[in-house]
Amino acid sequence: MSITRRDMVKRLGLGGTAAGLGMLAGRGFADETDGDPAYAGFARNIRVVEPSMQDVPSARLEGGKVIQPARELPIFHTADVVVVGGGAAGFGAAVAASRAGAKVALIERYGSLGGLFTNGMVLIIIGTGVKENGQFKLVTRGVCEEFMRRLEAMGDGAITKLEPNIGQPTADPEAAKVLMDDMVQEAKVDVFFHAWGVDVIQSGQSVQGVVFESKQGRQAVLAKVVVDASGDGDVFFQAGESYTQISHALGFVHRLGNTDRIDKSKAPKDTRLNIGGREPLKSVRWVNSLGSKGNGLDIRDMTQAEMMHRKSAWNYTQRIRKTPGYEEVYLAQTTSQLGVRATRLLNGVVRIDKKGAVERTTYPDTVAVSGHDGLRLPEFQIPYGSLLPKSVDNVIVAGRCISCAPDLIDRVRLIPVCVVTGQAAGVAAALAAKGGVRPRDLPAADIQKVLREQGAYLG
Repeated sequence: MSITRRDMVKRLGLGGTAAGLGMLAGRGFADETDGDPAYAGFARNIRVVEPSMQDVPSARLEGGKVIQPARELPIFHTADVVVVGGGAAGFGAAVAASRAGAKVALIERYGSLGGLFTNGMVLIIIGTGVKENGQFKLVTRGVCEEFMRRLEAMGDGAITKLEPNIGQPTADPEAAKVLMDDMVQEAKVDVFFHAWGVDVIQSGQSVQGVVFESKQGRQAVLAKVVVDASGDGDVFFQAGESYTQISHALGFVHRLGNTDRIDKSKAPKDTRLNIGGREPLKSVRWVNSLGSKGNGLDIRDMTQAEMMHRKSAWNYTQRIRKTPGYEEVYLAQTTSQLGVRATRLLNGVVRIDKKGAVERTTYPDTVAVSGHDGLRLPEFQIPYGSLLPKSVDNVIVAGRCISCAPDLIDRVRLIPVCVVTGQAAGVAAALAAKGGVRPRDLPAADIQKVLREQGAYLG
């Protein structure tokens, strides 16, 4: 008996449509299409389907003001812990929270994990450890070390050799994206790309979930604890928490190709060209622009900076190509994510600063440690209190927007430091959710115990 693909899909029901189409592909069922059969290679993928969402009441202009009508938001998902932001901090938080026994959802506005590390192509993993008595000591362990070791195991081209350069290896962004996908999937994290956290669900000072925006409209994710790994403190800002806002340079990274084909012997003796830093791939180098000072929360500033830097990268590459011996160099890639270094800094329960780092202040609630980054600061401890808002409940902060002074932000925002603060936030969120307590009431010793079980270093 012959049956068409459309008939089979109908038998599967609407909920099985996507799975059914994938299951039936290439299994000998008769193809039907709503596209042009003259182009069967593409047209067989075209189907008319039922609309997946409904329009809602639109905003209206009233007395010169734009009014947004109140409406019910669909509950898209429910979890113990929801992590907002899939950068280095959010990645660490999601993996750690799930490994600590929580049901975890992760919301990320781009289509891959890693944030400025991968999408922003800030490829250097710097700040991982310190040198003591001439020996290197890794301090960003746990999820961060596992990630680096597994990246190295992916083979040549994924990361520069860790030994003896584990202090500041560089990684290939595409390899890093794949490994991050693997690690969150292994941890059974529910990941939702192309979704931007835009609000919180809040009762008094207690946050009960988040609202996100996507092509499916505005929807809600309910959770017992929210990890703010947005980089910009979007969650604690939306919840009404106190913060300090700073401006910083808006960086921009590009990559140059064919750098292994440069013949410097042909270039004039006084040639000075910036061809970037070393990468695992021999033919490619990454160029990190400090960028212009700007407000990373102002889309006018960000738009202007991005267009300016993109043009500058192109023009500079053409200058390189006109230099004898450098003719084969080309602009291989420009970043898809502008290098916003810092914006909102939480005014949390504890505020860490450079003075405390220099004096090597110790804390009874230490949950992470930062390594050396070339700025001559020693390793320093990061307390749980710097991840906690003063007044808002059920939110834990991770990454570059934790509670720190502007004079320490250039250490706190480094990739491995973001991963370890993320791991700490994830473990704390999981324990608070499972125990039914506010994160601020969670004993630091409980968090530290699980962090050590996950391989973290706490000094």
